[in-house]
Amino acid sequence: MKIESLSQANIRTYLDYLRAAMAEEPEMMTAERVDEGLILENLPSTTSLVAVEGGQVIGRLEYHFYSCLQDGCRMAYVNWVYVAKAHRHRGVAQALFREFEAVCRQNRIDQYYLIQARNPGAASFYGAFQNAESTEQPILRKNL
Repeated sequence: MKIESLSQANIRTYLDYLRAAMAEEPEMMTAERVDEGLILENLPSTTSLVAVEGGQVIGRLEYHFYSCLQDGCRMAYVNWVYVAKAHRHRGVAQALFREFEAVCRQNRIDQYYLIQARNPGAASFYGAFQNAESTEQPILRKNL
């Protein structure tokens, strides 16, 4: 398995992975269908790492960097983590996070955060993180 940045070079394989994930676990997805045109349009403005095995994407982690003006804290937000069902419990998500943390260090990121999924597999996964804490935070979300 290798970890790569999502790009034009592997987008077709990623789209195959996404279609399979949406068919297998639609309840885990944040979209109702694969909109290939929208994904291709948004690719240049997003940052994702993909786990690739045997020429196929088997997992993805999407993230965004930003800074706080007042105190200069440089942060990252992990927007999405998903590993194909057949490849879970094999270290794929851990490998994605190791590479993500390396990218964060290269970019002088001070901390990262994510909104945890609420399922037994996710709880077990996040519980294994070292030097991290889980908290309950209220979230305001407004659609525009």
